[in-house]
Amino acid sequence: MFFCAPGHSRGRCAGLGLVAALLSVLPRLLWAQAPAPACALLLSGRVQDHESRGALAGATVVVLETRQATQTEPDGHYHLDHLCPGTYHVQVSFVGFAAEVVEVRLTAAAYRDFRLHPDAVALKGAVVNGQRAAAPTTQATATLTEKDLQQTRGQTLGEALQKVNGVTALQTGPGIFKPMIHGLHSNRVTILNNGVRQEGQQWGQEHGPEIDPFLASQLTVVKGAASVRYGSDAIGGVVLVQPRPLRDSVGTGAELNLVGMSNNGLGAASGLVEGNLRRLPALSWRAQGTVRKAGTMRAPGYYLRNSGFEEGNFSGSLGWRQPTYGVEVFYSQFNTRIGILPAAHVGNQQDFLLAVARNRPLETSGFTYTIERAYQQVQHQVFKVSGFVKTGNAGRLSTTVAQQLDGRDEYDKYRPRNDNRAALNRPELSYTNRTTTAELLWEHRPWHRFTGSVGVAGTYQFNRYPDGSRQFIPFYTNYTGGMFWLEQWQQGKWLLEGGLRLDRRDLQVKRATRTGGVFGVAASRFQYTTPAASLGAVYDATAHLTLRLASGLTRRAPAANERFSDGVHNAQYELGYDLVPGNDPAVPETALNLGLTATFHDNPRLNGELTVYQTRILNFLYQSPILPPVVSIRGVLASWQFRQTNATLRGLDVSGSYVLGPQWQLGGKVAVVRGLDTSQDEWLIFMPADRAELSLRYNLMNRAGRRLQNSYVQALGTGVARQTRVPRNYAARDYREPPAGYGLLSLEAGTTLYWGRLPLELSVAGSNLLNQRYRDYLNRYRYFADEMGRNLTLRLRLRLPLELSHARPTTTP
Repeated sequence: MFFCAPGHSRGRCAGLGLVAALLSVLPRLLWAQAPAPACALLLSGRVQDHESRGALAGATVVVLETRQATQTEPDGHYHLDHLCPGTYHVQVSFVGFAAEVVEVRLTAAAYRDFRLHPDAVALKGAVVNGQRAAAPTTQATATLTEKDLQQTRGQTLGEALQKVNGVTALQTGPGIFKPMIHGLHSNRVTILNNGVRQEGQQWGQEHGPEIDPFLASQLTVVKGAASVRYGSDAIGGVVLVQPRPLRDSVGTGAELNLVGMSNNGLGAASGLVEGNLRRLPALSWRAQGTVRKAGTMRAPGYYLRNSGFEEGNFSGSLGWRQPTYGVEVFYSQFNTRIGILPAAHVGNQQDFLLAVARNRPLETSGFTYTIERAYQQVQHQVFKVSGFVKTGNAGRLSTTVAQQLDGRDEYDKYRPRNDNRAALNRPELSYTNRTTTAELLWEHRPWHRFTGSVGVAGTYQFNRYPDGSRQFIPFYTNYTGGMFWLEQWQQGKWLLEGGLRLDRRDLQVKRATRTGGVFGVAASRFQYTTPAASLGAVYDATAHLTLRLASGLTRRAPAANERFSDGVHNAQYELGYDLVPGNDPAVPETALNLGLTATFHDNPRLNGELTVYQTRILNFLYQSPILPPVVSIRGVLASWQFRQTNATLRGLDVSGSYVLGPQWQLGGKVAVVRGLDTSQDEWLIFMPADRAELSLRYNLMNRAGRRLQNSYVQALGTGVARQTRVPRNYAARDYREPPAGYGLLSLEAGTTLYWGRLPLELSVAGSNLLNQRYRDYLNRYRYFADEMGRNLTLRLRLRLPLELSHARPTTTP
């Protein structure tokens, strides 16, 4: 029986009832597929290139005695089930590699890896195209594959990235998540969207990345400084948002994703169509689009007023690829409107203190999809042209040129008092940021065990606002030019990597001033030279243990907002460092990074990874609250100012998995960050609290002829401690003490349903199932409201036509 909460519409109740019915029926469908215990042994592992250790996707693995066969997944994994105890001969083959036949004795479930050796094979009348495997790196790196991302569809990019250990999010309500890597965020974390450095209005901590996560088939996080390759801003790390490669086989394919959520009534739909022309096999194309809309979020006990959001995004790609050269054109547009909590906007100091002290906001509402004032409206466009040419035996030359246009409008809670301006309904803040980036990269051919690349990069950027719009950050124009050189040397078990980079930045600023009642314009120019260097090593200690050491030295120039932000936006007040009375001009940061990673991999049962790191930053720029909050003509708002100090951040990430049996797997993650203000000898404010996760997954065995395949059930427990490592005299440093720690329970079940050869992927997930009331230390809404309560999510994915890699598994006796 499903009971509808008061205030829900009949249509919304019906949708919730459907989700509840699916939750009750799906477990019985899944458990009904459990096979008989006889001959139920599992053989699994990975197939890799013996030379590069890269995964071989689509390799064929055959048990010669039973003729059971399978193909490896994109990450190189294979699975063969329903094997009886005994001795078998397993044949592994892949185009361009010498096939191998290995004897395997099975008495229990086994994990066996295969590494194939390259073999020169002449293919007549056929052309084989493939994607280049990423070179090994000395940095701690984590990747969310397409399979991982499918469990996050419907969420923002920042939410999805939290599946990576060591990555949290700076949050503003239910719709804005800004990724934080090892305690660093915003200008210190670089995001590359389809090879283009994401440049928008990054001056607000409540400004999330303007990227459609449905566009990505893989997210890669480089944890730690990657400034040599990606620029001096990448002190904290890099996020690579990578769509799947354009189709290289003749035909047309399509994909449809549907997502629904019960808590805020979110509905999302994303479609993709791609093809490769028979008459022009070098030409490939893709079109993609997403719509996403959510209503009022429900915290335990109340609805959070004006917490809805909506999106409409689309993108297109066109590529021409030949064996020795290729070119690709890409365009995307991201559009969103996000409501801002009205409880954060109050009239006087007393009301502000009362609003912060309350256990629930004074202004709540029923469920609605209406977005009221205050809200932000954003449009981000990307146009990119990229290409490559193989320079004979010398190597490969590639280039990327991109243009980005980012428009941001912010509407205050209250309309202007001037009736004429109020009738126009213009935004109180309106900014346009236009950025042009270009990069030229030459990757030379291997020479005496050296492989590497040399590149140059440049950026031209200007930020403007129209007449009549309130100034928050000034007009600025930014010119940046840089060059870099990276080399790797590999021999035996060792891989060494080193790199150098030099950037030159010219920042020109014009801002409004007022002296003695006279308005004027102050022009400033700042020029910085920001070098970066890195040195690292990879050592394959054994076949199952890899050690990585990475170090880097980087200098980062302060951004325009860190120096000159001044005023109200998004229901808060901010003040730049240079405008604080008594401060000298901000100076560049200098960061020294050191990280060590040990990876225990490719074992039958236990695998895991440990990363320890330390980052020392001289002249560290950060935000902290202003107490008491600033009083302005728009009321009293949470107020922030930039400060500069010396800081040390250190911590560890631990993750692991253990195979309990052929169908059971236990997983866990722990992330710890310690941020210290070394100038004041006290803890830094707003560092992530200690976090741990524990998961238990049950995979139902596939059986030939069954309509349900790849079925699983997973339970996840998350625990977050209270942040107790905070600055001294904290009551005088922040508006509210750090919230209590919390624990959350989540469940998920999924399967692939086949109609003939057509696969439909279905999953149902429940988060915060105990409907716990809690607040997160890194959410700026924590001063006024609780986090989201119980939420059920239904996800569907349909792919057309059937691809070989998605073929329904078969077993031949």
